[in-house]
Amino acid sequence: MSKIYNNLSAMYAKHKKYFNKRNGQGVALALAMMLLFSGAYVNAPNNEVSTTVVDIEPASTAGVISAVSAMEITAGDSSLVYASADVTTVAATTDQVEPDLDDEYDEWADKVMADVDEYLYIRKEASADSEAIAKLRAGDVATLVDVFDGWYEVESGNAHGFVSADYCVTGIEAYELAMDVCNTYATTDVAGLRIRSEASEDAKILKVVAKGDKLAVNNDAEVVDGWVAVTAAGTSGYVKAEMVQVDMETGEAITLAEEAEAKAAAEEAARQAKEAAAAAAAANQAVIDSASDVALLAAIIQIEAGNECYEGQVAVGSVVMNRVRSGSYPNSVGSVIFARGQFATSRMSSVLSRGPKASCVQAANEAIAGSDPTGGTTHFRRAGSKDGLIIGNHVFY
Repeated sequence: MSKIYNNLSAMYAKHKKYFNKRNGQGVALALAMMLLFSGAYVNAPNNEVSTTVVDIEPASTAGVISAVSAMEITAGDSSLVYASADVTTVAATTDQVEPDLDDEYDEWADKVMADVDEYLYIRKEASADSEAIAKLRAGDVATLVDVFDGWYEVESGNAHGFVSADYCVTGIEAYELAMDVCNTYATTDVAGLRIRSEASEDAKILKVVAKGDKLAVNNDAEVVDGWVAVTAAGTSGYVKAEMVQVDMETGEAITLAEEAEAKAAAEEAARQAKEAAAAAAAANQAVIDSASDVALLAAIIQIEAGNECYEGQVAVGSVVMNRVRSGSYPNSVGSVIFARGQFATSRMSSVLSRGPKASCVQAANEAIAGSDPTGGTTHFRRAGSKDGLIIGNHVFY
């Protein structure tokens, strides 16, 4: 019997890491088995012992073993003996069954993540004084190569070096951290995937998504077997698990050389964008500077009143000209139009490049010639916002 006990002890020692990873469930199972075999040893007449559990009843939702009420023991040629083995083990504290982490444990057994807000330096040697060669950022995953005193040797991306174990988690803890800090997406291979309000095929359809769409997985939602909680464009609900592929987006470490190159590339891109914007602004200004008063006035009439009746177009042109002639405003068409915050000039160069439409050109010519259906007003806005003379959809005052 001691041989059996020793075998069980060896098995537990070998798989201790696996047993311990599920909130003590494996430990409880191993201890229960040892207790059972201990009971059999007391009643067995010799060392040839075989056992058969005759009554095992699992807990309804929260336990690993509810009650092992008896064990049938055959010892050599002797008759059957029953040993009492009433063992109750409650492993969980909630009514919800924890997800099976077997696959994740195997996949993440050699993974390392930095449990930090921003990043952890990867160093050339296992020493805090060693040269920093890379950054293991929050959300990055590394592969564990070897373990030293207080240090992990890791590989991630193009980085290979050492990180302080004090700031890292490994194995299933790394997986749980990744679940917290990394984005998880569900991608569908079918067209017309339905997002439902609840985890039921009878629930209301909230949204239908296209094939290939990536849906953010809502890890904080209630876990329901056969369903995945997702969010898409502000809509949260459930989709059938069999209809999607769920993947976690993790990162890789970045070397300091790669970071410097990326920074330089970003700065160069920003410089080029600034130069392009300046060139475009210069080109636009050149178009504006070369435009005549008629063209400028026609363009602003089109921008402000292009869809108004012809009288309304002339009225907008006359407001500009009334300001030019008043003495209280700049004395040129261009200066009045481009006065800060007065007219919508952002599309001016594009309208001038294409050429204002004929009715607006005609309205501009009439306004410059002195036509004024507004009676000398210098302001206008959308009708209904102020008292004044209404022409089309504008009020003039």
